[in-house]
Amino acid sequence: MIEPFPTEILVVGAGMAAQRFVAQLLTRASASVRITVIGDENRGPYDRTRLRELFQGGAAEDLALPCAALDDERVEVIADDRVLRIDRGAKTVRTRSRRVLRYDALVLATGAYAARVAVEGAGLPGCFSYRTIDDAEGLRDFVRDRGREVQRDLRGVVVGGGPLGLEAAGALQDMGIDATVVQYADRLMEAQLDGTAGTIVKRHLQARGIAVRTGTRVTRIDPDESGAVTAIEFQDGSFQRVDVVIFTVGMRARDELARNADIAVHPYGGIVVDDGCRTSDPAVFAIGEAASFGGHRAGRLASAHAMADVAAGRLVGETPSFAPPDESAAVTLAGVDVASFGDALARTPDAVDVLYADPVAGVYRKLVLAEDAHTLLGGILVGDASAYGSLRQLVGAQLGADPASYVLPARG
Repeated sequence: MIEPFPTEILVVGAGMAAQRFVAQLLTRASASVRITVIGDENRGPYDRTRLRELFQGGAAEDLALPCAALDDERVEVIADDRVLRIDRGAKTVRTRSRRVLRYDALVLATGAYAARVAVEGAGLPGCFSYRTIDDAEGLRDFVRDRGREVQRDLRGVVVGGGPLGLEAAGALQDMGIDATVVQYADRLMEAQLDGTAGTIVKRHLQARGIAVRTGTRVTRIDPDESGAVTAIEFQDGSFQRVDVVIFTVGMRARDELARNADIAVHPYGGIVVDDGCRTSDPAVFAIGEAASFGGHRAGRLASAHAMADVAAGRLVGETPSFAPPDESAAVTLAGVDVASFGDALARTPDAVDVLYADPVAGVYRKLVLAEDAHTLLGGILVGDASAYGSLRQLVGAQLGADPASYVLPARG
């Protein structure tokens, strides 16, 4: 085990989880602690959830997070460099710029990267991920230049119909591009919504001019004579003319550093950690999207922050434990209010659904109840998520009134 109160702390990654960790550690640690943060982007931490603002006239600087902790005299930030190797025996790391840095405790906050569909043409000019400021700025610049080149309205396809895909479709519309969402599953947001809710979200998008193809697999992306994207082909043999393709088919943990250092990694990705966010090497911690706890990775910022808090506490001799926080969320995607909380998909045995659906108005409300038909387990709200805050707080408790009264409109 590492000794309490290590002096040299090395953080690999300079995103939101790393920033939270540094801030929390500085409030607990002694004056002698030294923290080195290494980030491979040439910028400080920023809010990845606000990328769409870059297509609405915003600037990259607007997304920057307050970094008072990183300005502390005990902290050194190394930007635009990448750790290539961990030497666990010597407790050092080597970077792309050939720096060799020593640590007493190493914190891996390397995050995740956006996956792409493994099809021919996925690397053509005009194909983008939707993850970083560089991704967003590259997309924006390509759209500007391509529009001038072809002198017509551009056409875009988003591959992946999860929350990030719907946000990306809205970003395309912000730039005046006709957008189509292509989803391999039979419904949009299949991890958060049931079939009826997914259909109502689809109707919302179509009403806003965003086309949706579900149950569709991409098989190839074709170039034109200039080498840029010109068409996308599907498994059923159909194809669609397109100028821009955005991949939002999921995030993959950046766990290669740990894997190459023989630190335990989950078969499905993510650096395996215990409830103290410690890896199989007692001197190495992992937090945020790079970490895997109980076979699950942090999907939302709340989990990343909780991990950062636990790791900081453990480093100063405290004994906090990580318990994954509720991954529920209410968001507005391409103009549609969507909320999903608790056991939204009724995976609990003998669960009971109480729901109200108005496809014409675009409203869907569902509560998932325990077998007693009174204890709230979760729910889904589409089109009107105003009750999300109050209902989420009731998860695990018995409802104080007829469950139908929580989903029916005021007119009954």
